[in-house]
Amino acid sequence: MKLGSVDQWSPPPRRLAELAKRHIFIMVSLTVHAALIALCYYFGSYRIELTRQQQLVHAGAELSKQSSMEKRVLDMKQINDLLEQSGRASDTRQDQTNFTATSLPKAPTELLAEARQLSASIDEVEKRLKADELARIDGISKEQALKQLDVPPPAAAPAPAETATPEQLATEIELLEKRARASLAQRQQDLQRRMNGVAVQPPGSKSGSAYGSGDHENAVQSGANGEQAKDGQVSATPGRNEGELVERIAKFINRDLALPKDASQHYYQNGERIFNPGVGQIPAVDAATMHKGFGRMLGREGEFANRVYVNSWYLIGPFEGKHGSGLFSNYRYPPEDGVVLDAAYRGKENRVVKWRYLNADSYPLVPPDFAEDAVYYGYTELMLDREQLLTMWIGADDDAQIWLNDEQVWAGGNINKTSFWRDLYDTQNTYARDFNMTEGKRKVRFKKGRNKIFFKLANGPSRTFFSLVLTK
Repeated sequence: MKLGSVDQWSPPPRRLAELAKRHIFIMVSLTVHAALIALCYYFGSYRIELTRQQQLVHAGAELSKQSSMEKRVLDMKQINDLLEQSGRASDTRQDQTNFTATSLPKAPTELLAEARQLSASIDEVEKRLKADELARIDGISKEQALKQLDVPPPAAAPAPAETATPEQLATEIELLEKRARASLAQRQQDLQRRMNGVAVQPPGSKSGSAYGSGDHENAVQSGANGEQAKDGQVSATPGRNEGELVERIAKFINRDLALPKDASQHYYQNGERIFNPGVGQIPAVDAATMHKGFGRMLGREGEFANRVYVNSWYLIGPFEGKHGSGLFSNYRYPPEDGVVLDAAYRGKENRVVKWRYLNADSYPLVPPDFAEDAVYYGYTELMLDREQLLTMWIGADDDAQIWLNDEQVWAGGNINKTSFWRDLYDTQNTYARDFNMTEGKRKVRFKKGRNKIFFKLANGPSRTFFSLVLTK
């Protein structure tokens, strides 16, 4: 073998460089095309991902609208049940509500059909109740009373739900629910008049309204012990639980206004402190008698404990929140209209946020995606073997609101937050060990079986957490 043959051999990088010099235009073209292909791939993937996110958010918005419609229909069902109960003197049954969060709400057409059916049922119950009242007042049979009641003209046949737009479906359901609420409010007033001993005027009399005071000669004076007719005979007696029923109706009508009395809305603004210093202290607990437990089940088949940290939640967030004192009046986001666990929404900094399950193995509960000036939501269900009063021990950094079975039971406001944070963060204590990072507590009634809890957490600057502990 000749050495010259070795000298003629060139390493691959050198050969490539020589080829590049000879075919520079081809190499430049290949490079440019490769860059274009990479850019197209990058922006194409980005555009596909952006489109996918937009579709998720749009689908989430539609699911939230359907969930809001479904909530109205469920309210109509509860109104129908309350009206039915108000016509039975000995009925002691508690309201039955659907306490399950829906992963997928019912179709709008199905909801409208159900709402129309409930509306017809409510009209029938309302007519029957008026006939009962008239029969008591005039001393006639119920059949005669029904004949005397004005028969409304036949309503126009509703448009087929299949041809209506989603907006039209939602509007009709909203109108039907408002009518149902008006019927319930009227029934509450009628029962209240009977309980308070207000004279009840029969329909068609010459003075007074159908259910107001007026001609006392023909009126029936009603009261807690029964209705005294003009001949001295006592007619039908109001149910012994009528007062309780009136309270339940009032509670249902005003549930969004039934905030706890210890909620405070006074805070400083314009550069001053936004939290009322207050005089409150973190409630003390007896660690010696404490049996701590985690989970969502109390009673039989549940873990034995007298102090239970609710550590299992579906969480979603962060959403954009307000700064400073604004965190007490933060924005309302779709989860407040209905919990749809399959939905996705546009969150803080334009991120897509979804519900995700968290079983916290440490105390207290800290949202995994931390952000300042942010809003978070949480949902869980608790199982109880019987109806009972439990004490909620509540703490939050910064502010929290809580709903139990669709009724708001806690609004933090600014309850002694300055002293709360000082005691919590600036002193040596055992609050975390004792499940007691608590700013206040409130006794509430839980139902037998499934109970749903929903919270809204607003965070301002720095750290955040939420704590919910239950005791008997």
